[in-house]
Amino acid sequence: MKLFKISNSRFLRKKQYLYRNPGSFPAIVFAMLLGTYLDLYFTRIGMYSFPIRPFADVFDIHIVFNLAGIPVFIWVFLWVGRRVSKAGRGLLIIFFSLTGPVLEIFSESKGLFVHSEEWKHWYSFLGYFLFLLSVWAIFTWTNGRKS
Repeated sequence: MKLFKISNSRFLRKKQYLYRNPGSFPAIVFAMLLGTYLDLYFTRIGMYSFPIRPFADVFDIHIVFNLAGIPVFIWVFLWVGRRVSKAGRGLLIIFFSLTGPVLEIFSESKGLFVHSEEWKHWYSFLGYFLFLLSVWAIFTWTNGRKS
């Protein structure tokens, strides 16, 4: 007589489910890391800066945006992206990529963000487009989904 039926326990089933379906977590962590490294790179070469930011004496980037804004944004993107068709997801990526430069222009008008003279806002569109495509690719890869 076995005291515990391990193979059918609720804990093991939940652990196996989480292992097979990690959800949004790997894609969100990837997006946070990629966004942070890209911000560090572009601020280091002087393409843009954040004049008003928390912990300005420690970080050259807006760390709150990278640790809170990006995860929320990516979670919303993945949540909506899972529920629409492939064409809808393409339009969603284009829409979010277009809103990036619009929000940058708004942030510049409020003094929260400054671009260099060489910066063009279509760079932001292209960057957000590639960023969201790569986040979606990581999401589908870690969750074993087709497109």
